[in-house]
Amino acid sequence: MKSSEPVRDQVKADSDLITPPGAARLWSWKALVCWAVVAVLAVLVFATAEKNGPVSADNRNPGGADKPLPVEPLWSVIDWLTVGQVLGLVLFIAVVIACVRGWRRHPGHPVILMVLATSTLLWVDPYNNWAIGLVYNPKLWHFPRDWPWLNLSPVIEPLTSFVYAPYILLPYFVVMPILRAVQRRRGPDAFVWRHPLISLGVLTFVFGAIWDALLEIFLVQTQFLTYTHVVEFGSINAGENTQFPMLWASVLITIVMIPASLLLYRDDTGRSQAEKIARRFRFHDRRPKLATFLVMAITLSVMMFSFSSAFWVLRATGAASTVACPWPYPTAKTWDPHGYYESEGAPGPFTAGAGSTWQIGQPEGRPTHIVPESQRCNPDN
Repeated sequence: MKSSEPVRDQVKADSDLITPPGAARLWSWKALVCWAVVAVLAVLVFATAEKNGPVSADNRNPGGADKPLPVEPLWSVIDWLTVGQVLGLVLFIAVVIACVRGWRRHPGHPVILMVLATSTLLWVDPYNNWAIGLVYNPKLWHFPRDWPWLNLSPVIEPLTSFVYAPYILLPYFVVMPILRAVQRRRGPDAFVWRHPLISLGVLTFVFGAIWDALLEIFLVQTQFLTYTHVVEFGSINAGENTQFPMLWASVLITIVMIPASLLLYRDDTGRSQAEKIARRFRFHDRRPKLATFLVMAITLSVMMFSFSSAFWVLRATGAASTVACPWPYPTAKTWDPHGYYESEGAPGPFTAGAGSTWQIGQPEGRPTHIVPESQRCNPDN
């Protein structure tokens, strides 16, 4: 007969990660080397980071520095860009501190491994932004535009892309206690006991979609970012500066959140699903923690690529042709690889960005002969 003890123990163990460790242990030389490398990389990134607009010629609008915003962001009296970046930095530092303290108390804990795995999604982010047509406000601090791969991201690749873990894992930490509470009130023959993974997946889907919608609608309203090209069906405020493809973005992103939750679920043996998968490989016998981490990181990367590629299909087929008007960032050239902005009367100047030829079904690159069909995107109209 099943009981709620395994689930209760799992949630308790997860919460123990943020409690102070017992006796402090000396740092190993491997740990010191790892943290030294992290520190050097952090200094390198912040020392080379760019701010106050795109500085590269392919993205900078020379005549836009003194132009007013064509559309005021939500509650414009608040500097949302500064607030968002400071909050992102605080979250990042908090995650690092929690991971260090948690590792000292529970080395190789699956939650810590998952936090590290979700943090690796930074490498997918440029492709994700490019495929979606997601443009971040150029006034955000960002990686240098001449860094390979990162320059695939339209206009800029923001430093805030480091903070993936809280975004992906919040649904797990919210729905896992809910699942525990439901199981406590049900007998062993209940669905939540017979199919705990399905139950966890459904809960993650529901909360994850709501969480993403609330967060991204707020970010769009405050001009932290802009969905430049969307499919009109399933989008809110389609064609406006604040358009958001809620059906596509908020629903599809759960294909990343759900695996993250499921891989963390531990059965009666106390093993996470990620560890159970990792144990199938011989590599696990020698490096069990690394094997479990790789299962998590590879799974999430594949899921994120799948999420982004769904948007790429919409762009490559021309389905995502509704543009956000007017273009909200006067300091940057209008990112217009397909010519949709120019056809709607946007004044330009325009940039096609990277990956605008065969990568989106345009071997000849951005169309050169575009006849404006309307003046919808002309802020002076």
